[in-house]
Amino acid sequence: MLIGDISRRNGRRFPAKTAVVFEGKELSWQGLDARANRLGSSLLSRGLAPGDRVAICARNTGEWPEITFGLAKAGLVLVPINARLSGDEAAYIAQDSGCRAVIAHTDQAELVTSGLGELEVTLEIGGDQFGTGYERAIESGRDVDPTAATHTPDDIHFLLYTSGTTGRPKGVVCDHRAMIAQVYDTCLITEAVHDDVMLATTPFFTAGGMIRTLSWLFLGQTMIIHPRFDPDALLDAIDRQHVTMTTFIPTMLQRTLRLLENGHRADVGSLRRISYGSSPVPPGLAQEAMDLLGCDLQQRYGLTEAGGQVTILTPADHRAIVAGAESRRTSCGRETPQAEIRVVDDDGNDLPAGEVGEVVIRADSMARGYWNNPAATAAAFRPEGLWSGDLGRLDEEGYLHIVGRKTDMIISGGFNIYPAELERVLGAHPQVELVAVIGEPDPEWGETPVAVVVPKQAADTAGLESALRDLSRSQLAGYKQPRHYRFRAEMPLGPAGKILKRELRTGSATQA
Repeated sequence: MLIGDISRRNGRRFPAKTAVVFEGKELSWQGLDARANRLGSSLLSRGLAPGDRVAICARNTGEWPEITFGLAKAGLVLVPINARLSGDEAAYIAQDSGCRAVIAHTDQAELVTSGLGELEVTLEIGGDQFGTGYERAIESGRDVDPTAATHTPDDIHFLLYTSGTTGRPKGVVCDHRAMIAQVYDTCLITEAVHDDVMLATTPFFTAGGMIRTLSWLFLGQTMIIHPRFDPDALLDAIDRQHVTMTTFIPTMLQRTLRLLENGHRADVGSLRRISYGSSPVPPGLAQEAMDLLGCDLQQRYGLTEAGGQVTILTPADHRAIVAGAESRRTSCGRETPQAEIRVVDDDGNDLPAGEVGEVVIRADSMARGYWNNPAATAAAFRPEGLWSGDLGRLDEEGYLHIVGRKTDMIISGGFNIYPAELERVLGAHPQVELVAVIGEPDPEWGETPVAVVVPKQAADTAGLESALRDLSRSQLAGYKQPRHYRFRAEMPLGPAGKILKRELRTGSATQA
């Protein structure tokens, strides 16, 4: 099965059923599939060929599903670009992946012109300031499925860039076969049904957003798309449009519950499940959510390289935690039906329950590797499975507990922030001797990045901090900006000269 078959088959089976709702406009399954056909054929008529990469730079908009299916039908490779990146960051992704075209929302005019302006084909959603109007391209296409007979499940569906230890992003290669495997697994563990009404408020340009587009529409469900998270709009949508499932990060859940506590009136009886990631929900918050929203919760853990989620902390697990199952409070659940998870030592030997090691994953949804990066691929994608870089332990019942990250990744507001990327930018300043970026707990975002800097002699730290803030703003997305800068005379170093971030975190916690 190919990704484009999802819209084609649902267009045949449920032609009049609503597939997508965005800002009051409804699109039927037949209409969605027709627009996907027209987009795919239009792009091919503009000189693109199967295998070419197309950058997508847009916040949440109703066009995301048809773009996903239309590119898949045409054999084109989707390259999502975080709409919050800087022009320099976007340009690197476009150049590394070899993109020939971009589809971008008119809101992203500055990002497109500063980072993606040299591509051969540019379509603009909502305007025509910097490219051909998207609707014009749709109208010029043909409502004939452009899927070629030569397309196979081994064709690449999308490249999603995620930063690594070098500080430059790496493109994760996900093919049709792997994504369909993830769709099956996700539908199974979420107990999805055809009549589900799914509410999308988190970004489409993430791994979760890409998978959600497929799994939330696979059975012919209806997807309601909100341009951004707004708790008032979310509760109103659940009430008026009978939403059955949505995805949160814990901060979103807290803000929604505060509204209900403060008297916001909404009938949320249709809501059956909330899926969340990023960080565990405290038992008290879980109980409050189940009481006020009257629905189940599920937590998931996964990686882009694994094709998405590979564990599930089920609604039954959440109820057990609320009832006092302390051992599950720090867990992200047990492996999904299609995943196998091991915790190993540095030599790949299985560790007994309770011992901490690296999490290794085997799943049909696993990515192929990293785009044009054989060394990184060989390091992570080994015969025994995907070496995740995450440290964890399995308990006696098979629940996975993540205890740290070899990569020192920071998760802030549901976004992954990789210290090496920030260190590369800040370390380029001529007055910086050494820099290390660590994560600190944050009551709203879960974690926030903090830059620890050893300046060169005679540096004015106040002036340097101001310069570093300007530098990071010019080269990094807003959510990656260090919240605090701390200056030291020296760094704690190990025998090999490596900065001991563990000691920096300990010192930071002591200062707090």
